[in-house]
Amino acid sequence: MSSVSAPPRRNRTTLILIFAMFITPVVLAWLLANGHIGLAGHKRLNHGALLSPPIDLRAYPDTPALGALRGLPPAAWAVVYVGPSACAEDCARVLRELAVIRTLVGNEGTRVSVFGLMAKEASLSDPTLPRILTDPLSVAALGKDLANRGPEVTLPLVAFLDWRGQMMMYFSPDAPPADIKEDLQRLLRASAIR
Repeated sequence: MSSVSAPPRRNRTTLILIFAMFITPVVLAWLLANGHIGLAGHKRLNHGALLSPPIDLRAYPDTPALGALRGLPPAAWAVVYVGPSACAEDCARVLRELAVIRTLVGNEGTRVSVFGLMAKEASLSDPTLPRILTDPLSVAALGKDLANRGPEVTLPLVAFLDWRGQMMMYFSPDAPPADIKEDLQRLLRASAIR
């Protein structure tokens, strides 16, 4: 008689183990995704800060400077240095670094444009610099929109802008160029039209 009752227990245990094997990863994934389990020392996916929701430059008044930024071809990106004054030596240094980063991303770099968007006319006349646009009203409006997102978001900054005119991510001007390059490469891979 005892041998007859043994198989149902074994079957029940086997079913419970199979059920646990399939449910445990689902529960664990849900806990991780909802932040109930924190992983100390986990690697961030991006170095820059995401703008959520993105800033839509199409909502700004149409100016020649913003027209240049809105005129990107589909699947193209712009890396824009936005400054609250004229482009001085610090601005020129960052723009040169951004131009080098554009070159270092390889073939995908053809989809990237580098701009400076400044509040005042640049006193520099360096033909090696990327295109510098002057638009005090747009820079002031952008600075105000960024300030509404928190005190840590201030001008000057370096931002990624997509071809639809949406500013997606930003960096401080003193961010390591390698971080900007890595995020730009990830963005280009993810947005490639195939």
